[in-house]
Amino acid sequence: MGYTVCVAFLELTMKLMYQQVLAFLTVTITALAIVGVLFTQFTTKMVEDNAYSQLNRFAVAIAEETMRFEEASGNFAYFDTSNLKTESTLLKVQGISFTLYGADQRTIYPTKERINTVKITNDEWQSLKNHKIIQKQSADERGARTLDVIKPFFDKKDRLVAVVVAREATSSVSDNLVMLRKNLFVAFLISTIAVIMLSFIFSRLIVNRLRLIQIVTRRVSDGDYSARAHLKGRDEVVALADDVNSMTSSLQSQADEIEEQEERRKEFMANASHEMRTPLTTISGIVEGLQYDVIPEDDKQHSYDLIKAEADRLARLVKDNLDYERLRQNKVVLKKEQFDAVQLLQRLMEQLRRKANLAGDKLIFEGEMEVLTYADRDRFTQIIFNIINNAIQFTENGEITVKAQRENGQAVFTITDTGIGMSEDQVSKIWERYYKADESRTKRGETGLGMAIIRQLVEVHEGTITVKSVLGKGTTFTVTIPDKK
Repeated sequence: MGYTVCVAFLELTMKLMYQQVLAFLTVTITALAIVGVLFTQFTTKMVEDNAYSQLNRFAVAIAEETMRFEEASGNFAYFDTSNLKTESTLLKVQGISFTLYGADQRTIYPTKERINTVKITNDEWQSLKNHKIIQKQSADERGARTLDVIKPFFDKKDRLVAVVVAREATSSVSDNLVMLRKNLFVAFLISTIAVIMLSFIFSRLIVNRLRLIQIVTRRVSDGDYSARAHLKGRDEVVALADDVNSMTSSLQSQADEIEEQEERRKEFMANASHEMRTPLTTISGIVEGLQYDVIPEDDKQHSYDLIKAEADRLARLVKDNLDYERLRQNKVVLKKEQFDAVQLLQRLMEQLRRKANLAGDKLIFEGEMEVLTYADRDRFTQIIFNIINNAIQFTENGEITVKAQRENGQAVFTITDTGIGMSEDQVSKIWERYYKADESRTKRGETGLGMAIIRQLVEVHEGTITVKSVLGKGTTFTVTIPDKK
């Protein structure tokens, strides 16, 4: 279900990515168009301003070329137009013409050829006398648009002396603007194509990587938990791939755990069935004998005892299995307290001494006078009792030594026997459920869960249990229980 959602999320992500690329293209092209329009307007204004500035300089140059002043008084003397013919010819090549007026509004130059100049109105003459430079657009006699600059000039006494009109046909300016617009359009076209190509390449790179992740998620949704998305980089897509890989690894671990649990379940059912079959067969056989009265009267009590023993065995098997599962699932609540383990060990050894004597074994205690231990008293008793009981069971005419001491902030207990010992293979299996190191020495009714339960009990105490054994020489169990943190 989770991976189905993940696949749908990736498909939605790719659709959104395409939409974002389309939106990016739209915004980029719109921005380029707006910038192009604004740039065209700005350039047009700049070209016109440059044209006006150029006409203004021409007007100043013509005025300086023609006006003559008296050296003594500095008053205006006359106009010298002898050189204007040449300048007029040069300026016409550039599409520029000029007209020189006197203060009395009389045309000074040109005088003989047809005058093609700006008509200066009375209001404009008044503005010129007030030192205002006039810049405007108008049309010549053929209707062609022109840019005009009308500039007044004064003497030292601030009297109007001359007015120069400089005119330029806008065709030359328009040519420049047309060329500029063409270049701008080409640049806009190239930029648009470049943006589209880059967007396509960028989107394909992202989509291809997302498709790889999508393929992985689909493989995982089909049950292939080994699939991984191997991407390099540090962007969000790589982060997404890492998350998918982490999720896949987690699912792989869960699948392995489920498979392992299923194997354990099958093993448990097989072992439980095997362990239950013997007592059930015994009970069934005895009951059938009693039912058909084939058991002698003298043996009936013994038969009842066997039924009771086998029933107790079944009860222990069920109880041990329930205890083991509760321990494995951390459902056991410990009632920890601090107590002196030495007194408890001595009582246990007294309880087991009769059994040890029957096996010809000698129980020995070594250690300190007091060993404070922080544990659940009943569960601690269960741990030590089972280890000593096993040691007696697998030792004949030997010694079993129980040692207790404090070491590095923890209580350490060592149970050593001189019994039959175990091989390395047996040592590696003693923590498994239903495992019995030596069937011939295992007491009838034993479930084979004792050591597995002991290990779980030690671990829920956050302690450790280790075993060392030499075949034919004996075994040593070491249990450590840490102090309260």
